Amino acid sequence: MCPPDLTREFDAIATRLYARSGAPRWNVSRAEFESALGRAVERRFANSNEIRDDSVIAAFLESLHVEDLALAIGCRSGNDSAWREFDAKFRPAIEKIALQITRDVDRAREVADSLYGDLFGGARSDGTRRSPLDHYHGRSLLVAWLRAVMAQREAEAWRAEHRAHPDGKLAAAVALADAAPSEPGDPDRGRYLAMVACELHKAIDALTPHDRLRLSYYYVQELTLAETGALLGEHESTVSRGLARTRAEIRCNLEGALRKDYRLSDDQIGRCFEYALGDWPFDLARALEPAK
Repeated sequence: MCPPDLTREFDAIATRLYARSGAPRWNVSRAEFESALGRAVERRFANSNEIRDDSVIAAFLESLHVEDLALAIGCRSGNDSAWREFDAKFRPAIEKIALQITRDVDRAREVADSLYGDLFGGARSDGTRRSPLDHYHGRSLLVAWLRAVMAQREAEAWRAEHRAHPDGKLAAAVALADAAPSEPGDPDRGRYLAMVACELHKAIDALTPHDRLRLSYYYVQELTLAETGALLGEHESTVSRGLARTRAEIRCNLEGALRKDYRLSDDQIGRCFEYALGDWPFDLARALEPAK
């Protein structure tokens, strides 16, 4: 499926990316792969003010992690070889991530098994599978996407548990758990990071399309202030002020959500940000994709 805005170069790019992806190993046809590329383009530029000319879309396609995308397509199609490859490559990482998030061996096993079951997918009426992999478009490494999916799930589970305990007993339990000085092995680190990831996605979703585009140009595509300004029709100083304002808005909304929805104290919120500044593979590119 050729994206409507890319008519001249798509065939050559798709041919090159298809060869690079190793898709034939998973019996992924050229047509299936091209369709996935088309969906990735539509997802990337939906509701975007960015000019969608051949060069912009071509650059986006070249940036995709096509090996992981081809594997995901193969798994969605139920290819046994693809699933064996996925299991060998990602099962250890999934179990490690689950343990980092939950800090509980039994719960981590449940989380990993549940994710695996959902990734394999449930049958639709047309015989195809419904799987979270339907939403993977290759913009990030598959392992980073899996981490984000797991963190989002756990954060939503914690939110539901908080709503189920309006008497504050759960908040008190959290406060007791945090009474000891923080150490590198803080058992709440994964929980805090999952909360931050969930609310950060929501704070970014609440931004205007223009602010999201400015963030994408500067932080994801790593353009300079001058280059970003040229694309947006803004002066460098305006871009800088806009980025500063947006960062402040995101932090304010994030702090408010952590305090209101999760009942965290100022100290706990500070710890959330401390951990987020560490080794945390938050996928900003994926977060800036327009919500469906």
